[in-house]
This record gives sequence, structure tokens and C-alpha cells, in this order.
Amino acid sequence: MTTLEAWLELHGAQIASVLDDQRDYLCDMVTNRLTTAFPSLCFDPTRPDAVTFQQQVFRETPRRFHRLMQVVLRFQTTLVIEREYRWGWSIMPRFGVARHHMISHARWYFDTIRNAGMVSRDDMAHLDMLATRVIQIIEQITAAPPPVLKRPGPLPASNGHAPA
Repeated sequence: MTTLEAWLELHGAQIASVLDDQRDYLCDMVTNRLTTAFPSLCFDPTRPDAVTFQQQVFRETPRRFHRLMQVVLRFQTTLVIEREYRWGWSIMPRFGVARHHMISHARWYFDTIRNAGMVSRDDMAHLDMLATRVIQIIEQITAAPPPVLKRPGPLPASNGHAPA
């Protein structure tokens, strides 16, 4: 079996196209798993748009992950995954998103590809290696507590003149 990197170079763009052709089905299946497994995730009853916000999060999260996988496959690098999850780990816990939610989401994406038979067995073996790498990245980043982001303070009052 070829290495993941060699496979990405040889087949990444082709597999990206195959998966993108199935984007709606793939993302809808993952959305259904998220809503079923985590029905209260991202629901904040203090928001006036609580239900709409939650539905949008469930709908858009798999699509965002799909776009990340498109970048990984087309540009042959998992660096985008690391950067995205490093950034997201400082924000997502505010909405109740925990490590196990992110790992489950990634697993379900690849499980859907496998269960639907979207790619050949050989390509699926390499996608399984990619899934393992993605989950390792998520586990590594989320092993530490999320960083505390400071909210920007109020802007200083201005008298309308440029500072001296």
C-alpha cells in the first residue's frame, strides 16, 4: 500500500471530485447523525433565534468539514485541519461543543463515505488513514483545555481629533 502522502498526490484531486459530487448526500447524512446523537448541542434558549441557529449549525458544520476535506485532498496537506481545529478549539466550547463532538463528527463523515460505497476499497483504505490522521490532530489539539479568548474592551473615547 502506498503512503497517505503519495496517495494524496496521485488520487487526492480525483477523490475530492467524487466526494464533491456526493456532497449533499454526504453532508445531509452527517447532519442527521449530529441532530440525532446531540439534540441539545448548540441550543441556547437565551437566543431569540435559538432553534434557527442550532439548525444552521447542524447544517453548516458538515459542509465546512467537507470543504476542509476538499482542501486536504486537492492540496495534499492536512495542515489546514490542524489550523482550523486550533482556531476552532478556542471558540467552539462557548457553544457546548466538546472534544467528543468533534471526533464523532469526523468519524461519521468518513463512515458515511464507507457505508455508501462512494470510493473503491483501495481508496477507502487510504481515506481511513486520512481519517486516523484527522482524528489524531483533533485529539492532540483538544487534549489541553481550550485557550481563553479575551473579548475586546470598549474603545477609548475620542474627541474627534487624531492622537498627538
